[in-house]
Amino acid sequence: MEYLLLHVILRVPADGAILTLLFGRGFAARGIALVASGIALVASILLYARYDLASGGLQFESFVPFIPQLGSSLHIGVDGVSLPLVFLNAFLTFLVVLISWNYELRPQLYFTLVLFLETAVTGVFVSLDLLVFFLFWELELAPMFLLIGIWGGVRREYAAMKFIIYTITGSAFMLVGILALFFSTGLGSFDLFRVASAARALPIASQIVLFLLLFVGFAVKVPIFPFHTWLPDAHVEAPTPISVLLAGVLLKMGGYGLVRLCMTILPEGAQQLAPFLVLLGVINVIYGAMVALAQINGDLKKIIANSSISHMGYVIIGLAALTTTGIQGAVMQMFTHGTITALLFTMVGLVYDRTHTRIIPDMGGLAPKMPFIASAFVMAGLASLGLPGMNGFIGEFLVFIGAFPAWPWYTAIAAFGIVLTAGYITWMLMRVFMGRLDEHKWHALTDATWREKFVVVALLFVIILTGMYPSVVADVIAIGVAPIAVLFA
Repeated sequence: MEYLLLHVILRVPADGAILTLLFGRGFAARGIALVASGIALVASILLYARYDLASGGLQFESFVPFIPQLGSSLHIGVDGVSLPLVFLNAFLTFLVVLISWNYELRPQLYFTLVLFLETAVTGVFVSLDLLVFFLFWELELAPMFLLIGIWGGVRREYAAMKFIIYTITGSAFMLVGILALFFSTGLGSFDLFRVASAARALPIASQIVLFLLLFVGFAVKVPIFPFHTWLPDAHVEAPTPISVLLAGVLLKMGGYGLVRLCMTILPEGAQQLAPFLVLLGVINVIYGAMVALAQINGDLKKIIANSSISHMGYVIIGLAALTTTGIQGAVMQMFTHGTITALLFTMVGLVYDRTHTRIIPDMGGLAPKMPFIASAFVMAGLASLGLPGMNGFIGEFLVFIGAFPAWPWYTAIAAFGIVLTAGYITWMLMRVFMGRLDEHKWHALTDATWREKFVVVALLFVIILTGMYPSVVADVIAIGVAPIAVLFA
């Protein structure tokens, strides 16, 4: 009956969303969201603890008929690739509920959408049926569109429309790819592993075309250059908690799709396109870091948004290595980036809540007024630039070790991204927190509240724990990656 844990993680947020929509007036909306996301988090921790490393493979599987006439079912399960991301989604959603606690604008609808978003993202990570995978993928779009469009900044409508246009266009390519797989395999089934077994026998040319169709949908979500331009706008206009979810888990949907569909179903296509992938990954790393560096006199959120583009490039480089270590590093980078960027956006939000500006030249010398926020922001920055002892180091190190034998020059160029990251992170922190404080302008600044401190400490705990003891996550990922890496041996 342990498979029921997965149903709890998938269903409880959806049930909580319905309850919030029907009965969530005022404080009730916050309470229902906290309980629902809390139950999902506890269930995800239990799921993680009960995953049998000795057995490996898919566990907690279940089948529920969905559209039998099309050979589609609610086939769900987790392995070492999806399990850390399921936990990450539950963990960040719970924290987002806490940092959204004081939102006064339509809280009933806000928390309803957050809970629906949690269910949709979980569904993507646990679905083992291509049709159901696509439906969950599309289900995520509506709540994110509304969360940006209603609770965002001055240009929220523009950012929300840009997000939806990019992602729907990418989804159209993905749907064509999924349907092409369905018909070309001739199985009459959308079951991922049955389709994968049959698709591997397709001609190389067919695999390349199918890979590219799926790739476009996932590349938009990662995002990979040149499909990346929606992300800075979405982050700048989105409210802080939604930026946490957007960077923390939604971008990981793209990386996960590349691993679960493109590489698992179409390995020969992945081998043929690996040079193309590693080139795009390097462009992401260097271009994203350079743009972040150029924003040093601009918006804090734009720096972190472009930093996300850069760091997700390491994921693509690791996947393009087609080695066990490289793919393991890519998945590890998805997890670690999710925790670090969530903390960075949280810290930007805490600074903005107090200063009512994100423009760096408007600040300076803020550390004495907000010592906890300044200290946590510095730690988040150190994790982002890959300081050993924090989990940002682990994913990047594994990517470099795994990719260097296959792509030595590309890997060396990508490693320079660490230098650029150190530049814009340290420069940003110095200009915001160091230097002379304008006492007249900032005399009323306060430090973090107890609720905010809890969120920050929880994120730092995971970042440091998985940095000091990476095997907590790395061992699980290694087991999940092994059967995928075998396809390229």
